[in-house]
Amino acid sequence: MNKTNIRTLLTQWSELIDSGKQISIERASSSLSGLRGRIKRVTGKPVIFDFRTYEKQKTIQDSLCKEMPRFTDLIRSIPEIMDGHSWIKEDFIELYFEHFLLVVQKLQRITDRETPV
Repeated sequence: MNKTNIRTLLTQWSELIDSGKQISIERASSSLSGLRGRIKRVTGKPVIFDFRTYEKQKTIQDSLCKEMPRFTDLIRSIPEIMDGHSWIKEDFIELYFEHFLLVVQKLQRITDRETPV
């Protein structure tokens, strides 16, 4: 486990989460039903408002899986918002990005615990 690489990737992912959330809010705001419109997903991938961020996130996740293979399930986890509930877009975006922020925080704690500075 290369803690420098992992920390760099986690920092990049955290920054990407922040920017992706903002971009998604802006794009959802300008959609037909705005942020108060509803999203209902049961199958497939979560609704993504910013594919550039999504693709970058996948690249970071791939790299982290190579660095931390024991935690692949955590790294590749997806939010539990695909339950068929008709989510308000703003809430959906919040839950989507908060899920990944929690993953980053957990991986940071794991890295700090397993490879102290």
